[in-house]
Amino acid sequence: MSADSSRANSFAEDTLLAHIYSTVTGSEHVLVGPGDDMAMISVGNQQLLAAKDFLVEGRHFLPTASMAQIGRKAVTRNISDVAAMAAKPVAILAACVLPRSISQTQAQELVNAISQTAAHFGAPLIGGDTCVHVANGPLTISVTVLAQPLEGVKPILRSGAHAGDQLFVTGALGGSLQKDGGGHHFTFEPRLAECHALARLLGSNVHAMMDLSDGLARDGARFAQASALQAVIIAEQLPCTPACVQAHTQVNAWRGALGDGEDYELLFAVAAGVQVPATIGPNNTPITRIGLLQALPSPNDIALVCLHNHQSVDVSKLGHWHDSI
Repeated sequence: MSADSSRANSFAEDTLLAHIYSTVTGSEHVLVGPGDDMAMISVGNQQLLAAKDFLVEGRHFLPTASMAQIGRKAVTRNISDVAAMAAKPVAILAACVLPRSISQTQAQELVNAISQTAAHFGAPLIGGDTCVHVANGPLTISVTVLAQPLEGVKPILRSGAHAGDQLFVTGALGGSLQKDGGGHHFTFEPRLAECHALARLLGSNVHAMMDLSDGLARDGARFAQASALQAVIIAEQLPCTPACVQAHTQVNAWRGALGDGEDYELLFAVAAGVQVPATIGPNNTPITRIGLLQALPSPNDIALVCLHNHQSVDVSKLGHWHDSI
């Protein structure tokens, strides 16, 4: 279960998520419960992974976005969760709450984009539901993705990291959301090929992995917390997209890399001393070492420390909150 957050004083989603986790009862069939990129259950002698994400107008896209952009993102952000587990997508279900103002042509374009994107990733659309708002509410899409473990590869959880592990990210960070509502968050390619290549190349030396949607500052803290560790990020080592540099200037681009969000890159931990290639996958996607994981100095210490010019800086307020796009 992934988290979108609000800054409203009366509501804190991380607190609600913690409450949700506390209410979940165990089962012999539940192998991985809420809190990771995907849940995993046993079905007979097979393992099935599942994840669900919302896409809501005004929070994840502007009304000016095309149905093709919206439908594609609704699927790809779920496929990114599959990549974070080093799994293989097999099917999706989609439910849409449509505004009353939507035309038949637009609705069909949306469905076509969802179905075609799902098929592209080998995860056909197999069902779902539609309804129309009583009032003219926002377009809302909920996609559930089903996946299987990659043959010969154990799904990679967030919670398997060790003190001393090296921290890496794929690609580059920041600048995903343009002022006009466009940008990388619509066009990104989920890192399926990259995670599969990493899992096969490094095997059990990849201790933990997650995808980045709320920004490295927020997601990196969650990542460290999952293994009861502290992440140490080196600001000068963060790979920044050209859009991030343009938006924040070269001097402050590292802040954008930490906080802009909607990157859909992979953050992963690798055993100390293990050599990691500079690029991975069929498109030679760059891999950058951005820091390490260490034991928490004390139980009440923060989960993520960022060093800039060798000095610790407070990045706890950075991150994409999905209040609005």
